[in-house]
Amino acid sequence: MDDFETADRLLDAGEGEKALAIFKQVAERDGRVDAMHSIAHTYLYGIAGVGQDYDLAFAWFTRAAKGGCPQAMYHLGMCNANGFGTPVNPELAYSWYRKSADRGDEDAAFQVGDCLERGVGTGKDLEEARKWYHSAADRGQAAAAARLQE
Repeated sequence: MDDFETADRLLDAGEGEKALAIFKQVAERDGRVDAMHSIAHTYLYGIAGVGQDYDLAFAWFTRAAKGGCPQAMYHLGMCNANGFGTPVNPELAYSWYRKSADRGDEDAAFQVGDCLERGVGTGKDLEEARKWYHSAADRGQAAAAARLQE
């Protein structure tokens, strides 16, 4: 078992501070974006006894996204959409969702469709929204399938 797996198991066991210390070590030593994402995710949601900290979450998601992590790109979209650790910026949220969706993230594909349907952060385009909903639904995203039914 490598250090990342050890940290992941510690997090699952409720040992958040110990897990974060190992994730940080892995992120700094090895440059692993999955560790950076795990750190950010832990701070965003306040998991396993770790206090919720939007600023730290945003900073770690940014590092992971710059390293190419699609899930971190999705979460940066969410942070920009909701003002978690950064001012609300719908255009930047859409941009991050799009980058993540282009790399295969189904939740981001749903968000791209939602932004296009509502004209939030981008122009309103129902036909393009439908394409993104189909893309998300084809990858198993249940909310996208439900939206297509509507």
